[in-house]
Amino acid sequence: MPENRTVFIPSGGSYYHPPLERFLPPLPTGVVVAWLEANTQPGDLIIDPLGANPLLALEAAAHGRGVLFSRNNPILWLMLEVLASAPAAEDFQDAVNKLLLTRQGDQRLDELLASLYTTPCAECGQLIQAEGFVWEQGAGQPALRVYQCPHCGDQGERPVAPHDLDNLRRVGASGLHQARALHRVMQGGDYERESIANALACYLPRAVFVVMTIINRLDGLELSKTARRLVQAALVCLFDDASSLWHWPSKSHRFLQLSPPARFLEKNLWLSINSCVSRWRMFEHVIPVSYWPNLPAGGGGICLYQRKLAENERLFAGRAPRAVVTVFPRPNQAFWTLSALWSGWLWGRKAVAPMRSALSRRAYNWHWFAQAVSSTISRISGRTDSPDRAFGLLPLLAPNLYLGLLAGMRAGGMQLTGAAARLETELAQCEWQAGSTSAQSPELDFAEAIREFFRQRGEPADFQTILTHCLTQMALNERFPGGARTIDEGLFRNTQHKVAAILDDTRFARVFKPSVSATSRWWLADERDCRLPLSERVEEQIHQLLLQRGALELLNIEKSICAQFPGSLTPEEELIHICLESYALPSTSNPLLYKLLPGETTGSRLKDLDEITRMLVSHGQFFGFKVNSEDNLISWLDGNGKLAQCYHLTITAAICQTVLSRSGTGEVRQIIVFPGSRSRLLEYRLRMDPRLAEALESGWQFLKFRYLRWMVTRENLDLKLWTSLLGGDPPTWDPPKQLQFF
Repeated sequence: MPENRTVFIPSGGSYYHPPLERFLPPLPTGVVVAWLEANTQPGDLIIDPLGANPLLALEAAAHGRGVLFSRNNPILWLMLEVLASAPAAEDFQDAVNKLLLTRQGDQRLDELLASLYTTPCAECGQLIQAEGFVWEQGAGQPALRVYQCPHCGDQGERPVAPHDLDNLRRVGASGLHQARALHRVMQGGDYERESIANALACYLPRAVFVVMTIINRLDGLELSKTARRLVQAALVCLFDDASSLWHWPSKSHRFLQLSPPARFLEKNLWLSINSCVSRWRMFEHVIPVSYWPNLPAGGGGICLYQRKLAENERLFAGRAPRAVVTVFPRPNQAFWTLSALWSGWLWGRKAVAPMRSALSRRAYNWHWFAQAVSSTISRISGRTDSPDRAFGLLPLLAPNLYLGLLAGMRAGGMQLTGAAARLETELAQCEWQAGSTSAQSPELDFAEAIREFFRQRGEPADFQTILTHCLTQMALNERFPGGARTIDEGLFRNTQHKVAAILDDTRFARVFKPSVSATSRWWLADERDCRLPLSERVEEQIHQLLLQRGALELLNIEKSICAQFPGSLTPEEELIHICLESYALPSTSNPLLYKLLPGETTGSRLKDLDEITRMLVSHGQFFGFKVNSEDNLISWLDGNGKLAQCYHLTITAAICQTVLSRSGTGEVRQIIVFPGSRSRLLEYRLRMDPRLAEALESGWQFLKFRYLRWMVTRENLDLKLWTSLLGGDPPTWDPPKQLQFF
């Protein structure tokens, strides 16, 4: 089988936070740049044929690459242009103010909007701006108002007041405004109309009134092209805030369907438009943006092209891109439909045309996703001057979409060369090279793929991790049933069933059923030739890094560890962070800089082992045992030479070999003696490795260095008291109650 050596590129947990963030595929900062720096040169041209997140093109261009970016969605096109222009805050605010200062009669638009959201403070009675109003789905009026009074400090949720209901009545009948909102967008068939109507149903009457009032003012306002673009960007934020797709209480949520929460917040749109400027300040320097056929000059820039131009033989104008680099969006009917609605509001019906295919589709699944990927990539990969490699991110990772990506890219003419994923953070990173699609090939030997995965991993895994590995192996080995060009609609279901059937065979695997906080995990029935557990190897590498360097930034630590464990062995963030917490502390001046704890040096830990050994030897002898001490194993034997207690000393959490190679049964007590700083790491390992947790249930106990030091200070200490105290300080992260005796 081809070796999967792709190294996961970490971002240190840092992501971009652009406008409309909850609808865009998440993009970790620095990942694209790291790949480009390793695989391209400054001035090279790359292409993003999906154009799902403008930040990808902006990041690449800011680091000297030329980017061909597909402009299929007018809202994303606007976002890219505005962010690339790095607008000054005062220019942005001036443009918005020109809109807000327009008059109708004696009233400015600013005054009209502000008056719609005033509410009396329940304490002091002053009229103030509400942050918003809480609605129950289907109700005719809000249930609560949310505010923070600048006069008396009263804040929180309060019942609606008569004044609030009067403000709602001021808006009047919503029919006229609804009709205008639909008229600016509506075209096409019945289902397109139904889709737009469903999107508009996510807007309350007051929100529709505000949106249409602003659009009417904007239509009659004379603005420069630049100022109008800035106002339109501000309105995109307002359109998003105006919808009912905001949970209350607030929580992070990605809406894939147009379905308002049972309890939602109607936001104050006057506050929204006055606070939008800060959301668009993400880059300090202007990034050149051009339109096809004017490709970016050297030094970095972005060229926008329409996706249908991919069939034009002159698309690259003699300057072939070095690579396809893109982020794959999860199918999102909510965002695509809202984009059509917002485009119509800003530019009229003509602007809705690029989004019509999204409006006419009723369902999106992994098979549709695979076909969409194949259709888009084949337009690029099938050219004589096409790029010979690709790098892609799949955020919001799910196994079915992962299969859709792998199958779609292969059907589109790109062969997977490697992939790495973190299921905990739902992100896969994949690399491909151009290659002709093969004829039908034999089916993947799933049992052998799973067996080798476990041998390399050295510890149990959950079903999603195992399935993801199998899907990667299918693509790496060209084992798609029916050949690479065929995408069978039943492929994901059949693959799931095959993997499940193998794992259900008790001759092949053991299953550990879930506890309260974990999922089922599987392990080989025959565990011969397996490597040491991945978590123990990761701990050792981090320990060695810190010993060698003393202090390291989190991102550099993650990069080093991921380079050591590529492909399907990519460690999760949680494991790396817990290992770091066990051996190091973040610097007070830089929380991302980890320094080795003074007590974790080799010399300090050797002193600890010597001290603990002396304590256990002397107390064993004091209790009348014969004591043997060798290689951090201290055995207490009774007068007949029978083993009574075994103390296994360790300065790490690498206990798997010790535990699995011994059977703590009968009267023999097996005790692991370890530093308290390993508590959370051991707790993590027991949670993630039920095989280890099960083995520890047969007579094993834990004893922390600090707890042992406390035990030996007890007065009248005899064997009975000693035995009763053992196990009184299990490996939990919270300080034990016994330490309070100090």
